[in-house]
Amino acid sequence: MMRWVLRLFSLLALAGFSAAVWYAGPLIRYADTRPLGPVWLRTTIIGVAVALLAIFYGIRFWQARKAQKAIETGIVRSGDRNDDSGVLEARMSEAIATLKQSSGRRNFLYEIPWYIIIGPPGAGKTTALVNSGLKFPLAGSGNAQPLAGVGGTRSCDWWFTEDAVLIDTAGRYTTQDSDAERDKASWLGFLGLLKKYRTGQPINGVILAISVADLIGFDDQQLDAHVTEIRSRLRELHETLKIQFPVYLLFTKADLVAGFMDYFGDLDEARRRKVWGATFQTTDRNRNMVGETSAEFDALARQLADEIADRLQDEADPVARIAIFGFPAQFVALRTRVVRFVTSLFDASRAQVNVSLRGFYFSSGTQEGTPIDQVLGAIGRNFGSASQAHLSGTGKSFFLHDLLAKVIFPEAGWVSFDRTAERRARLARFGSLAASALAAFASLGVLGLSYFANESLIGSTRQAMAQYRDGADSLLRSTTVTDVDLENVIGPLDQLRNLPAGYETAGQTKPIEESFGLSQRDRLLSASKSAYRQALERSFRSRLLVQAERTIQAKMADPIALYEPLKIYLMLGGKAPKVDDELIVSWMKQDWEENRYPGENNREGRAQLEKHLRAMLALDDAYDPVFELNQPLVEAAQRSLGRMSLADRASALIRSAVYAARLQDFSVAAKAGPEAQLLFERMDGAELADLGVPGLYTKAGFNGFYLPQLSRIAQMLVDDQWVLGGGGEQGGIDQDLPRLGPELIDRYGKEFASAWNGALDQLKFRAMLKDKPQYITLSAAASPDSPLDRLFTAIADETALTKDGAAFAGDTGTAQQDPVVMAKGLARIGLQIAGGKSQSRAGASSSATQNAGASVEAQFRPFQALVSGSSGRRPLDALTQNFHDIYQSVKLAADVPAQTERVNANLKLQISTMRANASRLPKQLARMVDAAADEFEGNVAETSVANLNQMLDETVTRPCE
Repeated sequence: MMRWVLRLFSLLALAGFSAAVWYAGPLIRYADTRPLGPVWLRTTIIGVAVALLAIFYGIRFWQARKAQKAIETGIVRSGDRNDDSGVLEARMSEAIATLKQSSGRRNFLYEIPWYIIIGPPGAGKTTALVNSGLKFPLAGSGNAQPLAGVGGTRSCDWWFTEDAVLIDTAGRYTTQDSDAERDKASWLGFLGLLKKYRTGQPINGVILAISVADLIGFDDQQLDAHVTEIRSRLRELHETLKIQFPVYLLFTKADLVAGFMDYFGDLDEARRRKVWGATFQTTDRNRNMVGETSAEFDALARQLADEIADRLQDEADPVARIAIFGFPAQFVALRTRVVRFVTSLFDASRAQVNVSLRGFYFSSGTQEGTPIDQVLGAIGRNFGSASQAHLSGTGKSFFLHDLLAKVIFPEAGWVSFDRTAERRARLARFGSLAASALAAFASLGVLGLSYFANESLIGSTRQAMAQYRDGADSLLRSTTVTDVDLENVIGPLDQLRNLPAGYETAGQTKPIEESFGLSQRDRLLSASKSAYRQALERSFRSRLLVQAERTIQAKMADPIALYEPLKIYLMLGGKAPKVDDELIVSWMKQDWEENRYPGENNREGRAQLEKHLRAMLALDDAYDPVFELNQPLVEAAQRSLGRMSLADRASALIRSAVYAARLQDFSVAAKAGPEAQLLFERMDGAELADLGVPGLYTKAGFNGFYLPQLSRIAQMLVDDQWVLGGGGEQGGIDQDLPRLGPELIDRYGKEFASAWNGALDQLKFRAMLKDKPQYITLSAAASPDSPLDRLFTAIADETALTKDGAAFAGDTGTAQQDPVVMAKGLARIGLQIAGGKSQSRAGASSSATQNAGASVEAQFRPFQALVSGSSGRRPLDALTQNFHDIYQSVKLAADVPAQTERVNANLKLQISTMRANASRLPKQLARMVDAAADEFEGNVAETSVANLNQMLDETVTRPCE
């Protein structure tokens, strides 16, 4: 029954689990995913659960079949061969087959309970079982008969009922033959078989049968011998099976107590099936209840005495009435013997093995023999006379059926498990319970942690929002922009961006403690993003638009400078067909860095503004700006742009992309090397580190940025016509394109020369002779790796735009452009940049080819001439040698004053050579060299005057004095 309940529970649990997975699985969220959302995954999980349950019950079924087979073999197999062993084996096999068929269960030997019956032969066990009213499938229509055992159970009788297997060990109880040891080994082997295959409960109990006649008739010595034998059998079972089994003590042949049949003879069948005895009431299976035997026996006696009046009234026979009246006394006379027997056998202080007496009972299988009158017998024995006996020939059973069917068999689970197996099972149960409890506590803990983490997140977000509202109250209340200072809005915007679940955390991994289906971060993030976007629109975009309007107004008279701020203004206002986020960011960064928030002190603030700007542009993809632009201002700016030439528009477009390209500027201090500060300084006294040329006007800027921009400018002009509004719709761009390239190159060349000349015009040498006698500045100029050599070698390289095929160097900061595509784009605006082999491959004739960079670099031929020639023979090398010679001369004069005249003569020659070389140098360098020559000549003159004064002092002034 319990087995079917467990199976039903398992099926219900599986159904519940499957329903939970199927219907509740999609509702479970982890981080940003629903792990049980896919149908295939839920189907797989349910399938695995079904398979696991099927495997579990399949293994259980296989184990039961294996155990059944092993038990059958153990029952049937004979350990030795004698004359009748084959017959006995055949009978046992046939019996087992019949039992399988009648029970409908293939594993019935494994599933039903087993009981061992212990007691001496002649105790009435067979009679009791035959007349118990139980159903014996092997009996058919005849009387039930036991089966003789085979092998290990050859001295035992087998009783197979529908509800249990009973093994009567009466033969083993008295076996004293020469083969006792072998018989014992076979029996223990059979018990071991039960232990192995009925792992938890090899047997379910022991029925101890003792005849009332033996109990009354044996003297103390004989009774003690029985106790010893019974203990031996119990110990044998206990030591082999390692379990605590209940013992049911059955006193058979109770009809031999004088008056039994007179007292109970008129009971109907239903009452004769009842139990007459005591089952100890306890839930502790290991508790020894032997001490309650006297009290329970007395209770039975009182019950008999209480019913005497009714029995006497119902009985008409005077003789029977005497017997009925005396029966309680006859029963009480058993008390001493019963208590002594039970105490001797089961008292824990005497027994060598701890067994549990479940109860003691009285029964009668059939009524044969002479009843024993214990009262009159005792009197007769005292007076030397025999007792009067009554012969009974009835064949009724008393107090057996319900004892077996309703007490013993239903208590099949009362037996304790094998200690080792029980320990393993206990550990397994404890482990499973602990694991379940741990899993439950872990689940509750995780859910609790998730709850409190999300509650904390909500609370901290609410608090941060309250702080934001308090701090940004004036911004929230304002309806117009009265100032454009973005520094005033950085703080409030930072508060919103850095909310616990704010925009700043959008790309971060969600904390694990906020997950497990309770996460509120996504909802808070969505709300935080919305609040942040609204704040950006109200307080950030509005100020950017106002500042752009002011810039447009300020540059209205300069169309080239006006083009870019107008384009940015229209993009910010949502009036552009396509918004270039990077263009907006680069223009704003340049404006902040150069105009509004310049300097190192504002670096962090500019970085914060850039973060908010990028966030604003990212968040407005799904929203249209809500601000109305200043349309009259836009139209006025577009009219101003309408007066621009095509070259002006192209220049404005290229200029707008310069900042985003992040071109590397040419730095004088960096190119001159670590000793640059020793040799050079600026004319205006500013820092030398700030002197340089914008990256646009370098070789990389020209080849890597400007030329690629030129190759795309035609399409850019077409795409940007919207900036000019109605004026940009006019045609005529294509017809002006062939002239555009040369015009832009000409402009670039002028700007290139202006940038370089402006930087070089600021450069000069430091005073070279002030630090006498070290002459550190002059020494720096005279060294082989001098800053002078480094700087002007770098200048020559940066201005040689066509050197080493640099025309196709690629687009700086972007993916390198295909040379063929680039050549086509340049050809569209009238530029041919192919030369040599590249030219022939491009299909251009030499007469039609104009190298775009050649015209620009032509202005700087003198700088390239400085480094032309082999090492040591370049004009720059000659200049360095001049400085070296002069350094040697002045150093000698300082160290050896007596050589001054000769040194000065050499210096004049060296200075003259320097001036001659300066005439062939670029004008800026020639200016610097001439200034150095002037300093050297002045030093020679001062030295000559000083020497003349010293000579006059020594030869004229002092003698005259």
